[in-house]
Amino acid sequence: MMLLGWTLCAAGAQGQVYDSVFYPTDSSAVLYFHNQLDVYSPLQLNYYDTSLIDFEEYDPLQRRYDFYATPGNVGLAYRLLNFSPRQQTGFDYGIHSFDAYLVDQSEVKYYLNAKPYSEISYVTGAKKEQLFGVRHQQRVFKRVELGVDFGLINSLGSYERQKSDDIKLVVNGQYFTRNLRYGVVANYNLSRATARENGGIRYDSIYEQNLETNRSIIDVKLADAENKVRRSGVYLQQYFQLSGRKRSSIPADSVERQRPKIQIKFGRLAHSFNYTASSQLYTDSKPDPTYYPHIYYDSLQTYDSVWFRKIENTFSWSTADYLDRLKPQPFMLMFGIRHQIATVRDSVLTSEYQNLMPYGEIFIRPFPLVSLRGEASYVLSGSGYQSDYRLYGQATIDILRRKPYRTLFNFALELSNSEVPYFFRHYFSNHFVWNNNYSKSSINKLQAWVEQRRTRLGVDVINTNDYVYLAADTLPAQIDGSVEVFKAYLQQQLVLGKFDLGGRVVYQKVSREEVLRLPELMAAFTLTFNLPMFKGALQTRSGFDVYYFTKYYADAYMPALRSFYLQNEKEVGGYVHADFFIDFQVERTRFFMKFQNLFSLAGDNYYYQIPHYPLQDLAFKFGLSWRFHD
Repeated sequence: MMLLGWTLCAAGAQGQVYDSVFYPTDSSAVLYFHNQLDVYSPLQLNYYDTSLIDFEEYDPLQRRYDFYATPGNVGLAYRLLNFSPRQQTGFDYGIHSFDAYLVDQSEVKYYLNAKPYSEISYVTGAKKEQLFGVRHQQRVFKRVELGVDFGLINSLGSYERQKSDDIKLVVNGQYFTRNLRYGVVANYNLSRATARENGGIRYDSIYEQNLETNRSIIDVKLADAENKVRRSGVYLQQYFQLSGRKRSSIPADSVERQRPKIQIKFGRLAHSFNYTASSQLYTDSKPDPTYYPHIYYDSLQTYDSVWFRKIENTFSWSTADYLDRLKPQPFMLMFGIRHQIATVRDSVLTSEYQNLMPYGEIFIRPFPLVSLRGEASYVLSGSGYQSDYRLYGQATIDILRRKPYRTLFNFALELSNSEVPYFFRHYFSNHFVWNNNYSKSSINKLQAWVEQRRTRLGVDVINTNDYVYLAADTLPAQIDGSVEVFKAYLQQQLVLGKFDLGGRVVYQKVSREEVLRLPELMAAFTLTFNLPMFKGALQTRSGFDVYYFTKYYADAYMPALRSFYLQNEKEVGGYVHADFFIDFQVERTRFFMKFQNLFSLAGDNYYYQIPHYPLQDLAFKFGLSWRFHD
């Protein structure tokens, strides 16, 4: 995987400098955009962070999420601890515990640079932990660019049968006409996560009392189980500007003065095609009847597979106008329609769904200090999913506009009502069988937050009706009524000379802990000392990454379901986990050294995020990233 730090967004691509053929002129910067050609004019460019900020966070989960729980090795299943339920319309299979290692179209990067761009990265650590990444983007013919992004995770793990073996590959291309009236991006993607499953250690006391220091020989619950999750697909998005671009001999600095006050523009048409095929396979050549609740078909071998496919065609029209691509648009309206075909097949049942979904977006700035944004989607027709909807609205008030006191007040409301994910309704396997008829589930989310410079303070109130979860018997259940979650958070970055202190604190309160378990308080801090050396030729950043969450009855992990379920036997948390790191940068080369889980040296062994799955003890990690621009 590539070693990324923070991604700094250039809002609305404002401030970018383009040459006459559209490419940014700053050859040292690395810029990219996502598949949003339907609404942006024509692109919203983002800066790829090439600094040392958070460079030592090499794990894909660390780069994406603040708080999560894993079985103790990179590349394995995970559960998010910062509650944010999925709100979407249309088909959703429902298992997302490996998504961070699979290709997500909304995160695919298309690079737009004046010169070819390449980067190679490598990380190595204890227990044969290895991460490798290669990324390259180059203009190959006139305005045609091709790129490749490859990542690999391979880690043996500290305990028996804890190995991960994940790959991710994206081959992409892009083309824009010289006058930018037409543009297209496309990619082929393939990703796979393979995880050996040990079911957790059999006796926690052996770890907690440190009775066996060689972790690889501690007895585990599963002898020969494995999960394979695979996703592949093809994606294409294109747009066509209905209004042509008139050439002018007037100098650029006087175009605004000479432009007519009234211009008729017919907006932009866009089309996207997305084909995704996914499979999930769980095998166990020696199924243990004391571990699984049932064995329905075969007591000698487990081979549970499910395959699902989704095909989407989307057509839209928007007011996006490429003529003023360097200025934020004061008004944007987009509406479209999406046709979705989904097929699911397991050993017993084959199901097919077709959904027709109109959707739209709007952005308006009625006053200089106020901006409004809205999104809506609705399933007009479709078996099982008809009448599903999602609504989102956000208002931003911009006060104290002079730097450094600029302050943004934000208020947002999100409403959704949707069919329960397929997995909770229908599942047939060697150890689990259910066929449920659940009512739709609704989620209402109210948010308010304020931003000023490096501070973000906010509260969320989330209400879920007819919530579906996996109960302590590892079977799905739907509550009658609602669950409320109140969440308050603070993100802060302080700069004190050569010292930086960044922190994130989240407080969560759940109304019904018998169906939803979350740590009440979570905190993560990074304290660094930044020191340039040799007249700035060598940049160094050293410090500590620290996180903490309060004790609670964390959900247990069931490998045969790739999912987490309620348990009432063991509390985890209540400890401080700390890493020490040193980051270096010489021109375009970055590398780090990291000592992970320092406090394990004290001899206290209670480092769990998931019951019966200890985290790794003190370990040394080394990582390198080398970037090229030619």
